Amino acid sequence: MRGKFTRVALMAGTAIFAAASFANAQIALYPGYDDAVAKAATMDWATPESDRGGLYLVAQFDSSGPDAWDPSASPLVYITSESYANDNPDRKIDGGFAGFHLIDGYTKEVVAQFIGVQTPETKDMRAGPHGVNVSPDGKWAYVGWSEIDGSETNYTSYVAVVNMRTLKIDKLLKQESLYQGQMRAQRLHHIQSWRDEDGNDRTILQWGFGANGGPHQILDPDNDNRVLRSITYDDVQVMGHPYTTPSPDGKTVYVSIGSPELREAPFKGAGVAKVDVETGAVTNIMEVGNHPIGITSDVDGEFTYVVDGSNSLVYKIDNETDEVVAHTSAGVAGPYGIAMNWDESLIFTVGKGEGTHNRGSVLGVIDAEKFTRWRGLRQQPIFLGGSASSVDHAILHPDPAVNELWVSNMNGWDTIVLDLETFKPTDWIATPNGGDTHSGGFVRYDADFNGELLMDVGGAKSESIRELIREAKAAG
Repeated sequence: MRGKFTRVALMAGTAIFAAASFANAQIALYPGYDDAVAKAATMDWATPESDRGGLYLVAQFDSSGPDAWDPSASPLVYITSESYANDNPDRKIDGGFAGFHLIDGYTKEVVAQFIGVQTPETKDMRAGPHGVNVSPDGKWAYVGWSEIDGSETNYTSYVAVVNMRTLKIDKLLKQESLYQGQMRAQRLHHIQSWRDEDGNDRTILQWGFGANGGPHQILDPDNDNRVLRSITYDDVQVMGHPYTTPSPDGKTVYVSIGSPELREAPFKGAGVAKVDVETGAVTNIMEVGNHPIGITSDVDGEFTYVVDGSNSLVYKIDNETDEVVAHTSAGVAGPYGIAMNWDESLIFTVGKGEGTHNRGSVLGVIDAEKFTRWRGLRQQPIFLGGSASSVDHAILHPDPAVNELWVSNMNGWDTIVLDLETFKPTDWIATPNGGDTHSGGFVRYDADFNGELLMDVGGAKSESIRELIREAKAAG
């Protein structure tokens, strides 16, 4: 099965494309949609927190069926989104589309893909997926998009919960909530998942773009993906860019504090809120630049690192005192994502060009101990080559023997692999349809589809991986 990808959902998407020629929500033509909507109407899925955060069940599908791919042939896969928002002249799908694909973590071949929806023209899709992830046990995937719905100005924002075994939609959710006195539908941006110290699985959906994020919903994947807690403007005032990351112990979630006004302010008025997942209590950490985006922590949660996209800086937060203790140059213009190497001696900043040209194709490198530019390379930043354009996230490969960083590519058409021994790109893994990528995560499966999320854009998500990082740090 290596070297091939399934066309199960793509075939459904092709039928959708052929059946409509005007700007209505194409998801309504997904097979079984009407019955799924009727089924959802009979379910008691909502919670007080889903109502408060404006997340609604639209359709409940039957996602059973034959296996769409073979985990025994590819036990470690990398999941990343694919959509239409690039200038690739060789793109294989006309119009807009939204989906994701799975790449074998060792052979670097695409082994499966899911295309959930297509639109007749690219303008009919307001936004493709800017993030994708799986539940901590790998059972469910989450992918979002926004479709024009009946006019050029109205759109609906959806997230599909996809059965990772069959690659069929299980649930269709949509977001709309009250914000500053009127209803607002945000677009889904990032998704992160984790398992807390009590073994509870959690997934957070992060809505919004720019410096105007929220609401966010924390789901319980083991309870029919119901909303456990919403994080709204009432909890964090004001929410900035939607890039939330859990602490390594899973007790808190870091949420950007910001706004369009703070992004342009002549002072460092933005911050990060630590939200207690169980109680909802909020601790604000201020003076974290003007536009906080990427957030990650070291393996034991001693320090948290936050990218400031406006000022091209990285901030270091002491998690015992909840105070900023240092900041340094990101080494790239308009940084977005952030990651660390195996022994956490280096911090990588992803030079997207946020707030500038937005066509970045480089990585910066920071010495984590000295918290300043790293002198180990003769030339910086690291140029990624290929179709690299508007690169945004970097995810550490979960096998230390491989020692690679995989980079998503929002205006390009491949996933870029960086060798962490040579600090040179070695592979450019083409997307199956010539679309763009954004976000990513590594998932390990056994032959029976029992899975575990190992790494995503927030860092290590498995205790086994954290132990490997601790061993690497101890070895120096």
